[in-house]
Parts: sequence; structure tokens; C-alpha cells
Amino acid sequence: MKRTIWILALCAVLVVAGAALAACSGDASGDTTTTAAATGTTAAGETTSSTAAAAAGAPFKFGLAGPMTGQYANYGTSHKQGAEIAVAELNAAGGVNGGQASFAIGDDLGDAKQAVLVAQQFIDDKDIVFVDGHQFSGATIAAAAKYEVAGLPMISPSATNPDITALGKFIWRICMTDAVQGKGLADYTVNDLKLKNVAIMYDDSDYGRGLADAYEAEIKAVGGTVAGKEQYTAGDSEFKAQLTKIKAGNPELIFLSGYYPEGSKIVAQAKELGITAQFLGSDGYASDELAKLGGAAVEGMLVSTFFDYSKADDAVQKFVTAFKAKFGINPDWFAANSYDVVMLAAQAAKNAGKNDRTAINDAITKLAEYKGISGAIKFDANGDVIKPLSIVMVKDGALVTAPTQPSVQ
Repeated sequence: MKRTIWILALCAVLVVAGAALAACSGDASGDTTTTAAATGTTAAGETTSSTAAAAAGAPFKFGLAGPMTGQYANYGTSHKQGAEIAVAELNAAGGVNGGQASFAIGDDLGDAKQAVLVAQQFIDDKDIVFVDGHQFSGATIAAAAKYEVAGLPMISPSATNPDITALGKFIWRICMTDAVQGKGLADYTVNDLKLKNVAIMYDDSDYGRGLADAYEAEIKAVGGTVAGKEQYTAGDSEFKAQLTKIKAGNPELIFLSGYYPEGSKIVAQAKELGITAQFLGSDGYASDELAKLGGAAVEGMLVSTFFDYSKADDAVQKFVTAFKAKFGINPDWFAANSYDVVMLAAQAAKNAGKNDRTAINDAITKLAEYKGISGAIKFDANGDVIKPLSIVMVKDGALVTAPTQPSVQ
């Protein structure tokens, strides 16, 4: 397991805590500070009548941290919905170690400063035994030092920045890093799709840029050519200037590193310019919302994902059925990974025999493998997850398993 660099962790706590205090002192900070507050325990009452026995044990309560409001609320909603399915399933089976499962919501807005406030609230709630979150890498990195010092396990379903690896022994994630995904997608492009002349468009955030850089480096390493590389900013709606430059390079494939709200517009505008290249999107595109927003333009687009809801697997389809019955839509990988985080922590608690922060963390270190709906979850010596890449394709407005899958895992 990874070694904790205590001096760096303590310094990070002091720096981030100072930022949090500054955020609370400004005139405009009150609304966002209130939004970041843990908003109470949810999902406990929904199944109380069938799980009275579960309430007798120590509670299996966790903090759920993500952007529940603001421009990234769709991701937070998926995160919460996946956890709700897990909680209902656990409580229907009698809870965890005799304790009822429930969670408290912390709205971090996807923002580093708000994430620190949420982390402190979770740390102070002694009933909380682990954290499902944070979702975004910036928020995860900011909050991690506090969790590490407090000894509260944090398991991110979706934070992909490679720097998270070294943040401490209480810090986990069940998704692969940007570096691993970027390399794998480049290998897939050249070796499996047999396309060597590519272009890249990326969201100029840590996530978008880091993934794009890793993809570019591997494309060049395996004999491909990068015909153009353009950036944009989250929230942009006009991309034809960048696409016109990319079109001049006549790429066979355009790799999009970012999220579907902008990506759906990029593909639509590319088609308007007569670009016929194959599009390949990063994991931030893996949602039915891509097809809803992009319509016919995104048909045939390939997308990297950490969960394929069309997969013919009993556990996957059980989750999909429960999710659709409750929410009326297909789950995306944010929902599936959130579900897996909760169920993995529950298994660790059962293995430990008690709902306790340190016991759960110790039990996670001893898990040889956990079979989740997002795939088999194993951790390497650094605490990073080992998982295969999965590719889906937009077909008839839904995401289905792509006919060509990565040959190297």
C-alpha cells in the first residue's frame, strides 16, 4: 500500500484550511458555504419498515460528496442515485453488521474550497465511517489531506488525476488514472481501430488536459501522428474556429477529452463543417445525455467508459433494472461507480466485523479483488485500481457495447 507523506499532508491541510476560511470571509461566500453543507441523512427512511432489525447495530453511515447543485449537478445526481440503489439493497438484506445503511450529502459544487468544508463536516460526524466521493479530481485532492489526517477513508468513484495516488493510505479510488486511460485509448486508436492520423480537442482543465496529453504522448510512441490539438473552456458553446484548424489536418479520428455538454456541440458543429472523422470521447462522455444533446450528429461516436449498462451480466442487469425502475433512465458510469464504492465499503466492513473507520480501511487493504458491476476491482501497490478499458458506441440514441474492444488491457 502507498506510504503516507505526513509532512506534505499536514502542509496541505494548513494551506487548504486557510483557503476555506478565506472562502467564508467574503461577502459573496455565504450562499456557497451553505450549499456545501452536509444536508442530512438520506435513503435511510425509504426501507425502514423492512429493515427494523438492521437499526439495532452500529449504523453504516457514509458521507456522499459531489456537485449536487451548479453547472455539474447532473454528475452529482448520478452519484447520489447510484448510492441510493446500494443503500436500498443493503437495507433489504438486513443492513451491514446489523446496522442500517444511510448517507449524508455534502454538496461540494465540484469546487476545491467547498470540498474542504464538506470534508470537515463529515470528519466531525463520528457516525460517518467512510466517504463516497469526491467526484472531481480538484475537489478530491483538496479534501484528501483532511481525510488522511483524520483517518476517515475516502473512496472516489471518479477522480482520475494521477497525483491522487500519493495522497495517503486512507485515500482510494475505483477508476483508472488519466495517464492509464489516455495511454490505453491511444493504443486502442492505433492498434485496434487502425487509425494513425488523429486530432485532439480538450477541455482546458486538469482532467481534460491531463488525459489529452497522455493520449498524445502514446499516439506518437506507437507510430501515430497528431494532426492538430485544440483546447476550449468548460461552458463554451462555439467551437468552429478550433474545428476549422483541425479539419485542415484531415484527421481520421478526433479524440475529445472533456465532458458531454460541450462535446455534443463539438461533434454537431464538426458535422456542419463537413468533418467525417471518427470521434472518440473520454469517460466524461459516457452518458445517455450525450445522445440526447447531440442527436443524430453523435450517432456512431465511440466513448470510453467504466461501466457498460448494455453488458449481458446478471449483476449489471440487476442494477440497471433497479435503477430504471426507480429513476426511469439508464445509469451512467458515475452512478455505477458510486454503487460499487458503497458495496465495496460494505464488504470491507463485513470482513472487519464492525462499522468503523479504521477497520474498514484496513479491510480494504486486504481485499484481493472485489467483483463490482463496473468490473473486477483490484488495487496495486500504490493503491491505484487495476481495471480494463471498455468502449461503447452511440447507437439509436443509446450506448451499446462497441464492436471493437481494446486488445491490450
